[in-house]
Amino acid sequence: MRILWILLGLLGVAAVALGAYGSHGAAFADARAQAVFDTALSYHFAHLPALGLAALIGSLAPAAGRRAGIAAALFLAGMALFCGALYLKSLGLAEITNPLAPTGGFLLMAGWLALAWAGMGCRARR
Repeated sequence: MRILWILLGLLGVAAVALGAYGSHGAAFADARAQAVFDTALSYHFAHLPALGLAALIGSLAPAAGRRAGIAAALFLAGMALFCGALYLKSLGLAEITNPLAPTGGFLLMAGWLALAWAGMGCRARR
């Protein structure tokens, strides 16, 4: 889980840096490109706590560690594909969003389901 905590910190820094870039430095082609960037950024930020929960479950409940790792992997892949495709599209760097963004969105949804599954693997303390 150590690597997951490190990734969480790095992805958090990246989200803040991308937000600053989008607000102050990016030259978007139009308002639609700005909206696509903002969508990517909001999903990026929204899934950081989920990744943190997966890391926390994996750290505190070893019995659910494998499940938490699966949830984390799904969140990481989903963020990379969904957010990454939208970031690239908004900056005019790629037109590859059709297969990547929907796949990433599916992986994010699967990550939430896997997080619930990981939570079900936690034992109540008595």
